[in-house]
Formats: sequence, C-alpha cells, structure tokens
Amino acid sequence: MMDDRKYLAIELLADGELTKKDIATKIGVSRQTLYDWLENKEFRAELDRRLHGRKVSVQKMIDGKLEFVIDKLYELASDNSNKRVQASVLTYLADRSLGRPTSKHEITADMNKETVNEDVLEQELAELEDGEE
Repeated sequence: MMDDRKYLAIELLADGELTKKDIATKIGVSRQTLYDWLENKEFRAELDRRLHGRKVSVQKMIDGKLEFVIDKLYELASDNSNKRVQASVLTYLADRSLGRPTSKHEITADMNKETVNEDVLEQELAELEDGEE
C-alpha cells in the first residue's frame, strides 16, 4: 500500500538531487526502510513510471530543439576558423548520414599514442571538400 511518505520518496528519488540517506532522513524513515521500499513491486513500478515520464518529457524538449541543433552543426561545419571542430562535425554528419555509430568511447589503454598531424588533417579535409564540388 502506497502512502504519502512513499510518494514523497518516489518524487525525491526521481529528482535525483539527494542521496538515499538524505531522502530517508527527510521523510523520517531509516535508510534500510527506503531500500526495502525499493524492493517492493508497487513502489518500484511507480518510481519507474515517474522516471519514464521524465525521460519522455526531456526527449520531447530535445526533439523540439532538433532543428536548431542541426542548424548549429551545419554552421560549425561551415566555419573555417577551427579546422579540428570543422573536421569533427563533418565526420559526425557523414557518419550519421551513412548510418555509422556516432557515439564516442574513450579508450584508456596505453597504446602507441599516435598524434594527428594538423597539416595532414587539413589536406584530407580539403580533399573531401573538393570531392563535394
């Protein structure tokens, strides 16, 4: 059975601003009680529903700004003042258009750290631009 304290706990958990310990203190229960509630199917379902609602809301906001974001990406791609940013944005747009994964993952293993020669990068970018014309 859900009561006001459980609904408040769900609201605070969904906000994500407080620790579980702080939430338990704020609503007047032990931390263990809060963890027990998190194991309860009804409590968990309501928390998941709230989190999903927030996710949908944020996605709608992002979707509403999508045209602006794409315009800015094209603006950056056209900006010749910073070749690295331009190359990065052009690569992203090309990968996105070709259906390639666009997320970047950092590899922390110490491999042969190859550096990028800016002159070579600029030359490759110029060749790409010439190919578009």
